[in-house]
Amino acid sequence: MHELGIAKDLLDIVLLKAKENHLNKITKISLMLGEASGIEEDFLRHSLIDHLLSGTIAENCYLEISKEDVKAKCKKCSTEFEPSEMIFDCPSCKSKEIEILSGKDVYVASIEGE
Repeated sequence: MHELGIAKDLLDIVLLKAKENHLNKITKISLMLGEASGIEEDFLRHSLIDHLLSGTIAENCYLEISKEDVKAKCKKCSTEFEPSEMIFDCPSCKSKEIEILSGKDVYVASIEGE
């Protein structure tokens, strides 16, 4: 379960940004979870809520996790597309030489606090 390690890294970022912005309490954490990240939302949520947030300034905050769709671009014909069912063939020229533009990362989108 590598979600716990990812969750710890995300929380470290949240706490650092809270400190930089002089927040004493975090009321909301918004995360973006890429569909091709390989991270299970339920495990990530469980890791944060049940193991990491307790005893921090983010304890009892609202945790929002939004999904980011996978978007890709063909390196041959420059067509941008959203792969269906993780099939990464260009719909225009059928090339397999593609670049993932979004949907592969997990990151902190925003935090709110007081």
